[in-house]
Amino acid sequence: MLLRDRKFVGYMLAQGIMTAGVFAYVAGTPFIYQNIYGVTPTVFAILFASNGISLIIGSQIVGRLAKRIPEQTLLLSGLWLAIIASVAALVVTLAHGPLFALVIPLFFFVCSIGITSTAAFPLAMESQAKMAGSAAALLGVVPFLLGALVAPLVGIAGEDTAVPLGLTLLMTSIVAIVTYFLLVKKISEHTLNHAQSNADF
Repeated sequence: MLLRDRKFVGYMLAQGIMTAGVFAYVAGTPFIYQNIYGVTPTVFAILFASNGISLIIGSQIVGRLAKRIPEQTLLLSGLWLAIIASVAALVVTLAHGPLFALVIPLFFFVCSIGITSTAAFPLAMESQAKMAGSAAALLGVVPFLLGALVAPLVGIAGEDTAVPLGLTLLMTSIVAIVTYFLLVKKISEHTLNHAQSNADF
């Protein structure tokens, strides 16, 4: 029944695909930072922790603004932020840019995960009062399943290039926003137009 609800599936996949990007980040950054850029374990720990902070910042943004800005708007903003950040990260990896030039877009990419995950969950749950437990379970497990599929891609070209990470982040961002527009936005607009037609009638 949940999987027949296209709007729920849209939110679930948008959240899950974006979270899969975090799995790619976690899988790729250890060898990228240490093998390619030669950072020490201490510096790597600091860089990794900074992106944990960015995740918290993204979640806090939604919490602070949810009463003034619709969560759907916040979700879409997070999806666009992910695309911008992943494009920047891909450009840096293709140009073999310096470490700081890669760290900055990755920081914003992880921040976008905090935004999209925090906004998508309540949106997906709001129409599932009778199946809240099953809905929450699906929203919890799908990101892990997608993450397991996506994470190995960052090492597909070996440990001497960061380009697969940039490509993976960009593809997850694009697929997530396309999923949102096809399964959530399109249905919402159709429902609104149908309601307006009934009102006019």
